[in-house]
Amino acid sequence: TVLVPATMIAGNKSKAMLNIQRYLPWLKFRSIERRWFNDKDGMLVLREISLPSQLPHLERILRSKQYAYAALNAMFHHFEAELCMSFAKSSISVRCTQMAGTMLIDPGAWRDLSLDSDKNASEWSLCQAIDHTRTKMGGRLLRANILQPSTDLSTICARQFAVADILDNEELFFFLSANLPTLPDIDAAITSMVRQPVATTAKQISTAINNVLLVKHILQAAGHLAAAFSGLSLRSALLPEIVAILNDPRIAELLDHIHAVIRENITLEKSAQMTRSQRCHAVKDGVDGFLDVSRAIFDRVTQEVVDLVEQYSNEVQIPIRAVYKPTAGYIMAAKRESFDDTVPEEFLNVVVKKSQVTFTTFDLIKLNNRLASVVTEINLLSEKAIQGVISIIRENIVVLYRISEAIALLDVIVSFAHHCTISECVMPKFSDCIHIDDGRHPILDVMSSDTVVANSVSTVNATFTVVSGPNMGGKSTYLRQIVYIVIMAQIGSYVPAKSATLKIFDKLFVRMNNSDNLAANESTFLREMHDVAYILHNYDQHSLVMIDELGRSTATEEGKAICRAVCEEFIEADNGRSKATVFLTTHFLDLPPLLGEHKGCTRVVLSSTGEDQSADGQHWQFKATLGVQTESLYGIDLAERMGMPADVIATARMVASEFQARRQIKSAGSNTHN
Repeated sequence: TVLVPATMIAGNKSKAMLNIQRYLPWLKFRSIERRWFNDKDGMLVLREISLPSQLPHLERILRSKQYAYAALNAMFHHFEAELCMSFAKSSISVRCTQMAGTMLIDPGAWRDLSLDSDKNASEWSLCQAIDHTRTKMGGRLLRANILQPSTDLSTICARQFAVADILDNEELFFFLSANLPTLPDIDAAITSMVRQPVATTAKQISTAINNVLLVKHILQAAGHLAAAFSGLSLRSALLPEIVAILNDPRIAELLDHIHAVIRENITLEKSAQMTRSQRCHAVKDGVDGFLDVSRAIFDRVTQEVVDLVEQYSNEVQIPIRAVYKPTAGYIMAAKRESFDDTVPEEFLNVVVKKSQVTFTTFDLIKLNNRLASVVTEINLLSEKAIQGVISIIRENIVVLYRISEAIALLDVIVSFAHHCTISECVMPKFSDCIHIDDGRHPILDVMSSDTVVANSVSTVNATFTVVSGPNMGGKSTYLRQIVYIVIMAQIGSYVPAKSATLKIFDKLFVRMNNSDNLAANESTFLREMHDVAYILHNYDQHSLVMIDELGRSTATEEGKAICRAVCEEFIEADNGRSKATVFLTTHFLDLPPLLGEHKGCTRVVLSSTGEDQSADGQHWQFKATLGVQTESLYGIDLAERMGMPADVIATARMVASEFQARRQIKSAGSNTHN
C-alpha cells in the first residue's frame, strides 16, 4: 500500500500519480491529508521510536533528508489513525541502506569531505574542482554522481571508454564543447510543459508559446549533436547508445508536427524585445487569418515607434534610441552629455542615470498601449493555433525525458574529458586493493599555484594504514586525496595520478569533523564516539573507512587506549567479518610502532620535503613515505615562526626535552622488564 497526499488524487491527478498507476497498476493507494507529510514531526517520531544506540547515527545519515522524515511521519500517523497500532518508546530498530548500485555516503561525510558546496563559498569542493559541464542537466547529474558514486563495474568502465573516445577525437570534443552550452534547461522545460494551469492568464499563454519554441530548439539540437558522431569509430558502447537516443525516430515526427504550425527558421532569442517579436511571429502565415492581420498591425505600430523616436531625435538634434523594457514597453534613451542643463518639456518620466537619460512622451505611451493590446490578441490566437501541437508533445513527453538524460550524461563525459586537458590524469583499473602511484589531490591540483606533492598509496600488503606526521603536515589532506580519487574513479572519471588500481567500495565511512553540537548537547568527544560506534557496527569488506586523529578530544591516555582498541578491531577483524580498507591518522607517537607489530598494518609518515615554498618562510611541503614519525619539536618550531615570544619558546623547549627524557626512561624500563 502506497500512502500519498490527498492532493495527488483529488481533482486532476498529478502527472506523477498518473504515471505510477499506469506503470505499476497492482499497487494499492491510500490518501492522507497533506499536513501529515511533515518533516519536523517525522524527526520527532524517529527520536521517539528508534533504539537510543542507533539514533545519533540515523540523524547523521538522515541530515537534510526532509522527504524521508515527512514520509515517516505519514506512515506512523496511518498506523495509529487507521490501523490502531502504537509502538513503545525506543523499541524499533531502524537502518538505512543505499540505492542499488551506488556507494553509501552519509550527508555528514558530504560536509566533512567538502564533496559539494555553494559555488559562492570560499572553500572549494570536489564538485567545483572537476565540474566542467556546460548544461544545467549535466551539472545536476555530476553532483548526484559525486554524492552517490556507482558500484557497477560495467557502468564505470563504459564511461571511462566514452571519455577515451572523446579525447581521441579532438574535433568532436571542441564541437560538443561549443554546442552543449546552447541547450536550455530541458528538465525545466519539461516541468513547464506538463503543468496544466487551472485558469488561463496572459503570462501562461506566453509561457505555452515559449515552451513549444523551446521543444523545437531541443529536438533540433539533439539531431545536430547526433550528426557529429557520424562516421566515427568508437570503442565505447555508451556513446552509440546516447546517439541512438538523440536519433529517436519520434524526434523527427514531433518536429514535423511542430513545423506544420511553427516557422522552421524561428530560433531562440535572448533579448526581451526579440523574444516578444519571435513569439508574435512564431506561427506560420495562413494558419489563422485573424492572426495574420494582428501581426501586420504589430509590425506597423512597431515601425511607428521607430519613426517617432527618429522624429524626436531630429527635432532636438541629439541621438535618441528606442529601448524596450518588458514591464513598460518602449522608452527613449540618450547620453547624459547630450543634454544641457534642462530636458525638453515634452519628455516625461525623466530618469537621469550615470551615463544616460531615459524618458518617454504621450505619443510613445499611446503606441505602447496599442502594442500591448495587439500582443495580447496575437498571443491568444497563437496559443489557440498551437494547442494541438502541445497535446502531441505531452503525449510524447518521454522523448524529452530521454533526450535530457542522454545529453546530461554526454555533458558529464565531455566534462571528464575536459578535466584531462587541464590536469594529467589516467584511466584507473580495478582490483581487490588500492595501489596509486604518484596520486595528487584533485582540488589542490586545480586551485593551487604551487606544485602539488604527489603521494603513492598501497593496500596490497595490508588493509589497515596508520598515518603519522607533524601538525599541518597534510595527514587529513592525504586521506581526502585517497577518497577523492576513489570517488572520481567510481563515477567514471580519469584520476590525477601516474597510475591507479582501485577497489570498488559500496560504503564510505568518514570521521573527520571535530566540532561539538550545542543544539544536541553533544561534546566533541561524544560525537566522535557516536560516529566511530556507528562505523564499527556497519563496516564490511567492501567499506572504505577514513578516521582522522581518533581520541584527540579527550584525555591523552584514554584517547590513546580507545584509538589502539579501535585500530586492533579493524586490523584483526576477529568478529567474523572480513576486513575493511581503513586509513587512520594519529598524533600519538607511540601508537604506530605498536600497530606495526601486526601483519595487517602499514605505517605511513608524512615528512617535510625540506622545501620552503613561501617568501615568509611559513609554508612547507610534505610527502608520504613508509615508516613512523620520529621525535621532533616541529610544533615548537612552527610556533616560533609564528611570532611566539622568545621566553615562551625557550620554556616550551625545556619542558618538551623533559617529557622526551621521561618517555625514554620509561621505554627502557619496559624493555628491560620484558
